Amino acid sequence: MMIGEPSEAAKFLKNGKIITYPTECIYGIGCDPFNEDAVNKIYQIKKREKNKPMIIVASEIEQIGKLVDITLLTDNVKKSWPGNNTWIIPSLDSCPKWLVNEENRSIAIRVSSHPVISQICRAFSKPIISTSANISLEKPIKKFENLLEVFEDKIDFFTKGELGDEARPSVIREMQSGKILRN
Repeated sequence: MMIGEPSEAAKFLKNGKIITYPTECIYGIGCDPFNEDAVNKIYQIKKREKNKPMIIVASEIEQIGKLVDITLLTDNVKKSWPGNNTWIIPSLDSCPKWLVNEENRSIAIRVSSHPVISQICRAFSKPIISTSANISLEKPIKKFENLLEVFEDKIDFFTKGELGDEARPSVIREMQSGKILRN
C-alpha cells in the first residue's frame, strides 16, 4: 500500500493496480476500465455482484470516445459536464463487455470537475472506473482514516486529496429519456 499524489496514481493504473481517490462527495475506488482483471479485482474487493456495472469517470469528453459515440451526446449531457452528473449512455459495440449493462447495452459515464480525478485521468490519458469506496451494501466512506482502515491491505495506491463539497454522490440519468435513476 502506498499514499501519494494524483500524478503517481497513473503509474499504478498502467500496471493494472487498484487505486482510491477523493471524488465530489465520497472516496472512490478505480482502475483501468480496459483491464478486465483489474475490474474483476474491484468486484472482489467490494464483494459486489458482477451484474452491477460500475461508473466510468473521465477528465474530458474525448476520453470516452472508445466507449460511446461522443457525436451523439445530447446538449443536456454536454452542458452538465464537467460536473457531478452521471449519464447512462448507449455503448459502442466495441466497448469492453465487462463495462456494459447487458439489459440496455449502455454504460454509466461522468466527466468530473473534481481536480484530483481530472489530474489522474489526464496523467493516465484515459478514463477510469469510479465506484464508491465501500464494501457492497455498506455506507460509502467519507474519511481518509476509515478508507485506510477498511482497504489498507486490499488497495495498491491511495491518492491524496480533499473530498469535494457535494452533499450526495452524482445524480444518475438516462441520456435518451432524461429519466433520473439516482438523485
